[in-house]
Amino acid sequence: MPQYLRTDIQALRGLAVFLVVLYHARLGPGAAGYLGVDIFFVISGFLITGLVRTHVEQSRFSFWEFYYRRAKRLLPAAYVVIALTTIAAPFFLSEVELKGFQNQVLGALTFTGNIVLWFQSDYFGGAAETKPLLHFWSLAIEEQFYLLLPAFLALAPRRWWLTGVGVLLVASFSLCLYLASRDPSAAFFLLPARFWEMALGSFGALLPISPNVAAKLSKLRLPALTLLLFIAVVPIGSPHPAAGAAVVCLATLVLLLAPSKDNVAVRGMARIGDVSYSLYLIHWPVLVFVRAAWLADTPALAIYAAVAFSFVASWVLHRFVEEPFRRGYATSRLRLSSGLLAVSVLLGLSPSLAIAATQSNIDFAYIRRINEGLGPACDFRPGSPPQEIHRNCETTDKPELLVWGDSFAMAVVPGLAKTIGETGLAQLTMSACLPAVGIAGFSKPSTASPYSRAFGESCIRFNDSVLRILKARPEIKTVVISSPFGVAAPDQFMLLKRTKGTFTEVNLSIDEAVDGIKALVDAVRARGKRVVVLAPPPVGNIDIGDCLERKARGIVIVGRYSDCKIYVAQYRRSQSSTLELLNKVALKAGVEVISYHDFLCDGTACKTEIDGKFLYRDSGHLSYEGSEIIARRTRLAERLVAAAR
Repeated sequence: MPQYLRTDIQALRGLAVFLVVLYHARLGPGAAGYLGVDIFFVISGFLITGLVRTHVEQSRFSFWEFYYRRAKRLLPAAYVVIALTTIAAPFFLSEVELKGFQNQVLGALTFTGNIVLWFQSDYFGGAAETKPLLHFWSLAIEEQFYLLLPAFLALAPRRWWLTGVGVLLVASFSLCLYLASRDPSAAFFLLPARFWEMALGSFGALLPISPNVAAKLSKLRLPALTLLLFIAVVPIGSPHPAAGAAVVCLATLVLLLAPSKDNVAVRGMARIGDVSYSLYLIHWPVLVFVRAAWLADTPALAIYAAVAFSFVASWVLHRFVEEPFRRGYATSRLRLSSGLLAVSVLLGLSPSLAIAATQSNIDFAYIRRINEGLGPACDFRPGSPPQEIHRNCETTDKPELLVWGDSFAMAVVPGLAKTIGETGLAQLTMSACLPAVGIAGFSKPSTASPYSRAFGESCIRFNDSVLRILKARPEIKTVVISSPFGVAAPDQFMLLKRTKGTFTEVNLSIDEAVDGIKALVDAVRARGKRVVVLAPPPVGNIDIGDCLERKARGIVIVGRYSDCKIYVAQYRRSQSSTLELLNKVALKAGVEVISYHDFLCDGTACKTEIDGKFLYRDSGHLSYEGSEIIARRTRLAERLVAAAR
């Protein structure tokens, strides 16, 4: 039986897509269901290599024939999903998200979706859930693989096949391990770091398996399947893709090399495998749009309904689009190829047309633009601590007030800059870097977040640099410390602590954070400056800027957050750790904490807009207009200077 007709391989595909859907829907115990994509990669490498190898050995391999069949197999269903997603997107996505969606469509059509998404977001981050074509990254990697492997097998001598694939496998896996802790997004999205997974399948397809070896491998089927399921349900806590992916890929290879016997369970899962491609294409945009409509706390019933709809829609797509084209749609090759090309061009233009058709006369993308304070130059990057204040990051030659902190500090600067007057201000900020001495938060490797241990070290060095700059700038009299002061989830983040020049990792602790902030306050005062802490604005459980835009545009909002307000009781409950931290900082460091609460909130709710102006650009950062409105109406600059001590 040809490999591509094996029922057990279809069952593996079914298992893979089932794990991915559960993970994306957050249903069941599939904590690491994203590993389903790794299963797909190994299967893809195994099947494609077997196909190309057979054709090359029979001297009937044709690049044109290979890519024509790939296009006929993959593109029609993908194009239908892209088209339907494009039609729906303007009714569910914000203008900022729609601009990103345009790039996602172009990435999907040009098989560069992984590169586009590498620039746009972190797969594991919340922003990923606003990208309806995020999942096309894996298809792009497979297509890029299809450009390389057939060429290698067709052009290289056969004696080099196994060695060549093995060398590429080891090189790619080594690069993956290197990047996993240093640049997790690159390790996740880019072909060089994922090539090893498909190469592992290729290696297995090229291995000469004797009957004795096959018999021994058959004894490993049950352990391999058990291990595969265990890792997918209970992740081992390593960065992804790395150790966990390697175990899953090896287990998958064993199952591919040792075909399992046909039984009810295999046949049942194979039924899901039959529609796995269509289900993979459909389920993610459906989940994105459902969650977008609810903003937050999407009801379980809505998620179940979305998953059920995805299964039904995938059967329809498979039955009426995928299968007819795969089995040989009744048209000439030239006509089909030219038709696919024409559709590609139309789909590339379609997001612009859809956006234009639903365009508002208000530029929400501008209103909700990233608030970097005095400009991009003032957001210092990891690895490059400032040696002085950038000329674009101060409003006068001799500013008397310094705003120090992270992106929340950046967001208050525009309002302060317009109301501070001749005394002027300077800005020294680094995104996600807590203003503290000797400590920094960083993400655990298993979270695949960009805020790695290396980021934590850069943050500590950044804060050291600010202290050195303060010593050299006697005209600065007042320092405003601003941050969300959030206490992150202990299962995702840790603290990096410097003790006598050595960095050590410690568990998250409010007291450790308070000590680090107190050390900063003491160090600033030792340089003859006064200090005040600015608390973050109230936040809710939603992207407030997104909600305000949806309300203004009249697009879909469902659920209890449709009024876009922040409810005080919920805010105090969700931010209790932050409020506790600020209270301890005030007492222990003897510093005043200035809050927006009295201005924005009454006993029940907090304002998120004033006179139709958005106060927030996203879930917590002030917009440019919001920063100015609050600064003017609360006389914030005067309050901060008066409260500093």
